[in-house]
Amino acid sequence: MQEIDYKTTNPEEEAEEIYTSFNPTDGEAEEIHTTFNPTDGEAEEIHTTFNPTDGEMGLEDNPADLIKENIFPQKEGEQKSQDYLYQNQKGGIKMDPEIKVPVLIGEGTIQKMVESTVTLTSPAEKIREIRAMVENLRTDVIPGKVIIQGTLHKQIFYVGEDTVIHHQTELIPISYFLDITGAAPGMDVNVTSAVEHVTYSLLNPTTLHQKVILAFSAVVTQTQILNVVSGIGTPLYYVPQVMGTGSQQLIVETTVTLANAAQKVDEITAVVRDITTDVITDKVIIQGILHKQIFYVGVDNVEYHQAEDVPFSLFVDVTGAGPGMNVQVHPTIEAINYTLENETTLLQKVVIMFEVVVTQNVQINLLIGLGPVIVVPEVAGEATGQTLLQDIVTMERPTQKIRNIDASVTSITGNVIANKVIIQGTIHKQIFYIGTDNIEYEQSEDVDFSFFVDVTGAAPGMSVVLVPTIESVISELLSETQMLEKVVLQVLVKVTTTVRLAVTQVTLPV
Repeated sequence: MQEIDYKTTNPEEEAEEIYTSFNPTDGEAEEIHTTFNPTDGEAEEIHTTFNPTDGEMGLEDNPADLIKENIFPQKEGEQKSQDYLYQNQKGGIKMDPEIKVPVLIGEGTIQKMVESTVTLTSPAEKIREIRAMVENLRTDVIPGKVIIQGTLHKQIFYVGEDTVIHHQTELIPISYFLDITGAAPGMDVNVTSAVEHVTYSLLNPTTLHQKVILAFSAVVTQTQILNVVSGIGTPLYYVPQVMGTGSQQLIVETTVTLANAAQKVDEITAVVRDITTDVITDKVIIQGILHKQIFYVGVDNVEYHQAEDVPFSLFVDVTGAGPGMNVQVHPTIEAINYTLENETTLLQKVVIMFEVVVTQNVQINLLIGLGPVIVVPEVAGEATGQTLLQDIVTMERPTQKIRNIDASVTSITGNVIANKVIIQGTIHKQIFYIGTDNIEYEQSEDVDFSFFVDVTGAAPGMSVVLVPTIESVISELLSETQMLEKVVLQVLVKVTTTVRLAVTQVTLPV
């Protein structure tokens, strides 16, 4: 063990003692203890333990959340300060989490009345009921506005003169706009609709006058990457944490034969479609289709159109990426260059920039502040449920041995009720077996399941996140034609409610 003890003097502030114990054999600084006397004469104390093998540093015996460590270099008049923004529950310094979340841009509501007169197909004595709902809701964000379009679907139930209950449907197209400051094309919008009131008047046996009051609420957000401060003892939120980012440029070069002789190319447009991704260790593999539309003028002075689909693939280095993580790919067409080599041969080069963000959904405590307002799910409750699915499978052929069974959850849904979540879904199984003829066969089956999990705090209207895991598949061949199969399914259940939260952003030192 090597011990270092020294004193340093500053013209304005005096460092009384800095004591360090260091073990060079394992490279571990056991303890750093500093007693410091600033200009106001009040003593401060910083006690630090650091283990470079696990990369964790601890700050202890300091009541303040904001710790400033003063380091005095040997040259006079120079001082370097490093701010540590917060501590974890064990007293160690934590990295500020980087999350990718929707940031609130603006929101608004409108009410509209839809008035209509409908002619009934049969004479009516009275109206029994009118049900109304908004269907096929479509939205479009333009500068400062959100355009809302859809269909008001009404079902009219009335008593005819023959005392029979009749039904008639009415579909009314609707279109409105909502002023939202800050809205811009490309932003995300969530619009909810509600039928607040339906009133009607039977003017005569075949004429029905109706008024329907509709309400629309729109929330415009923009997904951003924020470096935020987490808290201790604050509410728990379920957010995508950024694990890594990367970018890669791709040049797609093709030569296409035009269907008609061309004298010049008017325009070429391109868009990236059908993107698929695969996340491996520190890399993201991207595949897709580059769809191009070629507009050219023929030698007969007629403008023609020709489409071309070009498959592509590439990988992007993303440090921190791993299998099972989520990935978002943002392609940008940067340039389209082309050369008409002759009347029917067109050489093209398309430059595409791919921006990749890899995230993983995590639970994190966020510190409320005065920063951007984000729209995030707050965890209301969570639990883990298990169920055993047991059935007897009839084999398609006489069987001597079960080689393997692959099982996966192909669909799963959750319905939130008071303090419970009802889970339903389907497990797809592939059974590989050896027949009595010594040939290997495959047999598939789908098994439905349904069970519930107790989740304290759950309530109708909340959202639910389900993470299924098949823990075990056990098979037993009862006879040549029957097999007993047991599947153990575990589901992690998180019940969330969407909230608006002003977060604290990290301010990086200049």
